[in-house]
Amino acid sequence: MKHTGLTLLWLFLLGAALGSCLDVFHVRSGVERYPVPVFFGLAWWVPLLFGGAAVAIGYSHPLLDPLIGHIQRPHRLIISMSELAWLLLAYLVGASMLTSPIKTALLVIIYFDFWFLAGKSWQNLLLSVVTAITGTLIEMMLVAAGAFSYLHPDFIGVPYWLPCMYACASLALGNMGRSLIVPTIRGNV
Repeated sequence: MKHTGLTLLWLFLLGAALGSCLDVFHVRSGVERYPVPVFFGLAWWVPLLFGGAAVAIGYSHPLLDPLIGHIQRPHRLIISMSELAWLLLAYLVGASMLTSPIKTALLVIIYFDFWFLAGKSWQNLLLSVVTAITGTLIEMMLVAAGAFSYLHPDFIGVPYWLPCMYACASLALGNMGRSLIVPTIRGNV
């Protein structure tokens, strides 16, 4: 169980650092803004939010896999790290000057390409849908609370393409969690 604590810390730090850096793209490109920015246009709590999201996604997926019958194929850490490039691509599309429907269409294509390469299982699709719904609802609540805002929202304060972004994060961080946590779980059994 010692490894699990270090694994969660690693996931948290990865999410806090990478998520915050990617969110700067959205701030700098005029996609979103924080009412009280502290650094690089972000609020002080953004790294905590992204770190917590990375832990929630990265830890939940390998734990839920046995419950939904997902066969846990071995994931190599280097491959999981390279899959983060899909998430970077998704963020770049989200930060682009394209219209929301075009961003949504491109992100759907990116997601399904990534899903196909990541094993094209219905379980990954299910986890992606749950992650997309949960993440989008949390952002809707944060926007409603005034924590930040999207400058061009489409529906209840968020853009149409946001769930696609969370679906991509589900695949990337879920596989990262599998590569880090599944060996730890198997080692403790």
